[in-house]
Amino acid sequence: MGSAKSVMMILLLAMVIASCATVIDMSVVSYDDNHHLTAGSGLRQSGFDADAVLIFESWMIKHAKVYDSVAEKERRLTIFKDNLRFINNRNAENIGYRLGLTRFADLSLHEYNDICHGADPGPPKHHVFMTSSDRYKTSAGDVLPKSVDWRNEGGMTEVKDQGNCRSCWAFSTVGAVEGLNKIVTGELVTLSEQDLINCNKDNNGCGGGKVETAYEFIVNNGGLGTNNDYPYEAVNGVCDGHIKENNKNVMIDGYENLPSNDELSLRKAVAHQPITAVIDSSSREFQLYESGVFDGICGTNLNHGVVVVGYGTENGRDYWIVRNSWGKIWGEAGYVKMARNIANPRGLCGIAMRASYPIKNSFSTDISSMA
Repeated sequence: MGSAKSVMMILLLAMVIASCATVIDMSVVSYDDNHHLTAGSGLRQSGFDADAVLIFESWMIKHAKVYDSVAEKERRLTIFKDNLRFINNRNAENIGYRLGLTRFADLSLHEYNDICHGADPGPPKHHVFMTSSDRYKTSAGDVLPKSVDWRNEGGMTEVKDQGNCRSCWAFSTVGAVEGLNKIVTGELVTLSEQDLINCNKDNNGCGGGKVETAYEFIVNNGGLGTNNDYPYEAVNGVCDGHIKENNKNVMIDGYENLPSNDELSLRKAVAHQPITAVIDSSSREFQLYESGVFDGICGTNLNHGVVVVGYGTENGRDYWIVRNSWGKIWGEAGYVKMARNIANPRGLCGIAMRASYPIKNSFSTDISSMA
């Protein structure tokens, strides 16, 4: 009798082990040591749910996420699972880029758009919208480098993080000014977005703003202070003009707009300096972008300020190197490679629609020096 019981126990244990093994083997995804998704061999809802909870807990630790209540955590987990399914399904299609569990993986698309976008697409107030300049108009004799990356020239400060403040307009403006200042003076200085947020009253701080108005403020209000003197706080604050009084501020002489819907002019401009662009980053794929040349779904409803810092070609696919302001743990260390030379003259996500750049009168644009 004891022997029969032992046999039954062994058979039951074997069935349990086999059942567990099946669930693990059929998991939709796993999460490696670098917090990247890897596809499993099939779809089994029970296995997916169990894995998703473990992945969610690991993701929470990585991103230091804490929720106010159990109910809120459950709500975030539901959204997270939905994004996880979307990521796994899109990556399984062998697209030319990868999606992953970014810092926004617990946000619905609506929430992501509310938090992350702050570039106002309309013309600046009290001002006739500046017409485009021919400074970087292309001509038959142009000889441009095959690839450009201002990071390799020491022209970019560390990637920054706008946090929950809708201040992308300030970060894109500051990034372009930092780059031009390095080109002209040889000195890379980390400048202050908070200066713009607090003092540029024609914009709306964490409520959003326009890059053109930010450039005008820098020209008309004594330049920009450094981040050390005026550190970023990710909230609206009171302007303190005394902070900059005794410091050497970085000045520009003006700004210009590139011709609209002209990627060739944008390429020529980027060969000379980092360029501010306003794009439509409101798609779910952009929200969850991890790596590769992004050519996913996006429109031309311009809502997010970025800096175009270079261009190149990867496996026959032309791309822009675009600096974001969502920290180094989004995308490729804070950057995204966006498809270049697409059929739509507006460029992917409207990148060629509204590009502009700061100018310094001492800055030469001799194209031959860049070839």
